[in-house]
Amino acid sequence: MSLVFHEEMVRLLRAGRPVAVATVVGRQGSTPRDFGAKMIVTEAGETVFSIGGGAFEALVIEDAKEAIREGRGIEKEYRFTEQGENALGMVCGGSARVLIEVVRPPEPLLVFGAGHVGREVAHLGARLGFKVTVVDDRPSFLEASRFPAGVRRVRVAHDFTGALPEVPRGAFVAVLTRCHRTDLAALRHAVGRSATYVGLIGSRRKVATVLARARDDGTPAAALAEVRAPIGVPIAAEMIAVRRGSATAALPGLSGAGQVHHARFRRTVRRIV
Repeated sequence: MSLVFHEEMVRLLRAGRPVAVATVVGRQGSTPRDFGAKMIVTEAGETVFSIGGGAFEALVIEDAKEAIREGRGIEKEYRFTEQGENALGMVCGGSARVLIEVVRPPEPLLVFGAGHVGREVAHLGARLGFKVTVVDDRPSFLEASRFPAGVRRVRVAHDFTGALPEVPRGAFVAVLTRCHRTDLAALRHAVGRSATYVGLIGSRRKVATVLARARDDGTPAAALAEVRAPIGVPIAAEMIAVRRGSATAALPGLSGAGQVHHARFRRTVRRIV
């Protein structure tokens, strides 16, 4: 596998584009490429490198696009024959087995609040492969030494208004700021932007107060329906489950563990990872 192959993978992933990697993992008889040949396929069907061209490669590209849409890889045999299962309408007589693996760019995780809970969530998010951004107004809480390498740190105004970082489509958001006023500002900024997950920490009373004030301030009810609250001990478990697509029904709004204690959270993190 060449350096250029890895560079192309990095280029596409850094651009936020999921890809599939098609690799010839087995062959019999006459085939266009040997064992180990690789091709990168984008969700639009664009390719980098080749595993043989022609009808064979065209079918692999379609299978790769479907694998990206479904979010799971496959392994499939393609036969260079005119008839039979997975036949390509060719007379070469050989066959190739191709492994198609889906590789997705890291999902963004925005942590609003760099206190002890926010710091732990940032550390865990980095370990789990998220692209982490931590937001706070206190310079001492945003010191680089408090976070893993690669975590983006954004300082905002004292009231969490103004130049808050963009919430990309599909992002994960944890609202963990120091008080209900800054929670309200961060929450209003996060909802209604097609985030995959928006969680708000706090007691049930605090959560109800923040949501009510957000409604009073004009935040649409449909946007607030996205919020999972109160989040507490299951923060990491919720995000992992949502990323795997298995938690939608199990984690309704206004259900959870409430305000989290730092030591208890750390023990839970150890169990999760």
